[in-house]
Amino acid sequence: LEASVFPDAWDAGQFERVLGQDRFLAVGAFNASGLCAYLTAYSVAAELEIVNVAVVPSLRGRGLGRKLLTHFLEQGRLRGACRAVLEVRSGNVAARALYASCGFTRAGVRKGYYADSGEDALVLEWTACRAS
Repeated sequence: LEASVFPDAWDAGQFERVLGQDRFLAVGAFNASGLCAYLTAYSVAAELEIVNVAVVPSLRGRGLGRKLLTHFLEQGRLRGACRAVLEVRSGNVAARALYASCGFTRAGVRKGYYADSGEDALVLEWTACRAS
């Protein structure tokens, strides 16, 4: 799934190294064919850093990514996470719309971030806790 979605996909060895770490989180959605969507992230203190959200290309546009992301954010909030951050390719219109619909806002830009294309990364953040 990773290789079918991302041009800079992690290999099996990279996943094997992080899956056992306490701070690395992974959630997935399955159907009769197997894994059809997943989200990976790091959890540090009260912050989540979302690494990837991936949906099998043939199942995109059906709300699966949104359900996975909103579930993950709600579970994080219930466990004390007040903020989530992620990077998204500036040209990835579908992902940007997904993140905006889940409450993410733009926090910055990383110019030329993606080595394979030189494309900028937009840094987005989601906040659950408000200052009182």
